[in-house]
Amino acid sequence: MQLTRRQMVRLTGAAAGATLLPVAARADAVKIKIGHTLAPESEYQKWCLRFAEALAKNTNGRYVLEIYNTSQLGGEIQMIQAVRAGTQEMLITSQPALEATVKSLEVFSTPFLFDSIDQGNRVMGGKVGQTFNDIIARDAGMISMGWGSVQERNIFTTSKPVRTLADLQGLKLRIIQSPGYVEAYRALGANPTPMAYNQLYLALKEKVVDGADTSPDQFFMDKFSELSKYYHLTHVHYLPAGMYVGKTFWDGLDTNTKDAFANAGKVATPYNHQVYAADYKAGLAKMVTSGIEVIRPDLKDWKIATKDVHQKFEDAVPNGKQLYTMVLEARG
Repeated sequence: MQLTRRQMVRLTGAAAGATLLPVAARADAVKIKIGHTLAPESEYQKWCLRFAEALAKNTNGRYVLEIYNTSQLGGEIQMIQAVRAGTQEMLITSQPALEATVKSLEVFSTPFLFDSIDQGNRVMGGKVGQTFNDIIARDAGMISMGWGSVQERNIFTTSKPVRTLADLQGLKLRIIQSPGYVEAYRALGANPTPMAYNQLYLALKEKVVDGADTSPDQFFMDKFSELSKYYHLTHVHYLPAGMYVGKTFWDGLDTNTKDAFANAGKVATPYNHQVYAADYKAGLAKMVTSGIEVIRPDLKDWKIATKDVHQKFEDAVPNGKQLYTMVLEARG
C-alpha cells in the first residue's frame, strides 16, 4: 500500500514541529515519538519516514510516528535517557552517544576500524551487529530496529588545508565526545576538542576551533560549507547509528505488534543504506561545483600513528579484546 502525499506528511502545531505519518484517521491510533539530531532533509529523517510508512501499513494505521528532527527532543544523550525512562518511545542515535551506557560500543570508536562504508555495513549487518544489539538490549534497555549505514567521518578545516599529517599538528578540531575519538586525534597530533554538535557552527564561525569531522552530506546540510573550503577524505572513523525502541514501551506490545515493528525495520534499514550512499555521492559532487577543495591525503602515516590506540580500550571495555577481534575477523 502506497501512502498519498497528504497521508505521508502533515505538520501540526500540537506536535511542536513533529512530522506525523498516519495511514488513515483512527480513534484508537497510538502516537509514537521518535527523535533524531539531524536536519529535515537528512538520511535519518528519510529513514524515519520509511519506517513510519511500513509500520502504518503493517498495523493498519494503529501506530503513527511523530518524527522530531534537529534535536527538538534534546541531544542524543538526553533522548537515550528519555527512551530508557519510558517518556519517549523511539530514537535514532549514533554509537558514541551510547558509550556511557554501553561501554562495549567503544570498540567502534577505534580509528581506521573499517576500510569502507560497504565493509562497515556488511559487518554491522551480520553477527557483529546482532551481538551488539543483544548487548544494547541488556545494558541499555533499548531494542534495535536495525543498524543504519555507517557514516564516514572526514576532516574539514577553515584555516588551512591538511595535505600531510604534519599539517594536522596542533589543529584544534571539534570531535565527538568519545574516548576513542579523543585518543585517535591526540595520536595524530591534533588538539581534539569535544563539544556538542549544536555548538559547532558558532565555534567555527568564532574560530574557537579550526575544523571538525563530518560526512559529506552533513557538511552541506548543516551549513559548514559556508565557513570551510577544505574537505579531506581521511576516513578516520566509520560511525554506526541505530534505530531503537525503548524496552518500557516494547514490553507492552503483543507479539504480532512486535513483529510489525521488526518487519518495518527490515524494510527501512536497507532503504537508509541506499539513501546515505546517494547523499554521500551527491555531497562530494556538490563540493566540486561549490568551490570546496576535496583533498585526499596519503593515510599511511595516519594509520601508523594510530595503530596502538585500540589497545587502550581492550582492557577497559568488557570483553574488549574478544569483541575487537570479532570485528576484525568479520571484516574479512
